[in-house]
Amino acid sequence: MVKVTHVTNATKLDNVANVTIFASNIITTDMTVNENTNDIIDYFKGKDYFTKEDLHVYFKDAGISITDEALRIRIHRLKKKGIIQSVARGKYTITYKPSFMPESDKFIKKVSRLFLQKYDDLDYCIWNTRCLNNFMIHQPISAFYVLEIDKDVTESVFYYLKDNNIKAFNNPTEQIMEEYVMGEQDVVVVKPLVSRAPLIKGEQIVYPELEKILVDIFCDNHQFYIYGGQEMINIYESAFHHYNINYSSLYAYAARRGKKDLIKNFIEENVFDE
Repeated sequence: MVKVTHVTNATKLDNVANVTIFASNIITTDMTVNENTNDIIDYFKGKDYFTKEDLHVYFKDAGISITDEALRIRIHRLKKKGIIQSVARGKYTITYKPSFMPESDKFIKKVSRLFLQKYDDLDYCIWNTRCLNNFMIHQPISAFYVLEIDKDVTESVFYYLKDNNIKAFNNPTEQIMEEYVMGEQDVVVVKPLVSRAPLIKGEQIVYPELEKILVDIFCDNHQFYIYGGQEMINIYESAFHHYNINYSSLYAYAARRGKKDLIKNFIEENVFDE
């Protein structure tokens, strides 16, 4: 750091002038390369993703000449500030998108209230597959509810729901899904909850994060088979385009389910493929 105040005591005025000009140049350069986060958000917010080269073009259009090393530092700063995040190797996205919140309804409230009357000390989450419809092109004719709880009590909860006149199925196979679940109204699929799953804990009801839903429909295709094929791609593309995705959370949960590499490849090939 240059301290101009010490130089003012120098006997030669030209030395003072030289140091002052040098200090001024340092300040100007630092101000020039100081990224305007609002401008960056506005510039890239309409894109599903952008590359390092796109950022280089952005700074160039802003009249900022920047080296590869300086660009790397700026990318690191933007990631640290939470402005951008990596979605694949050399690809980034703006994090300033709305967060997804699964829809609630009277039946979700009813099942949650019933569950908590007996199992209020257990982790759980509940959601309706109808929330995926907004991400799809071809709309399914039916939906079902998913209630996930500790694997040691899935059978107990299953019978508890049935005793209370709730149509429930305990971790059903694809055949059971086809024959007894799909097409029915207010059906609950009881499943084991994977530990450390990303959840949204409200005041009374616990929902899964979007990252968890995306991983689950990919992993459990025997139960979510109607969301497979091209519709799976449509769901991922639309979800990533419209909502903020925590990639660290998504991949961590995918790893917990033993499918991190498969899901990462699926995303890179189908969502962020150029």
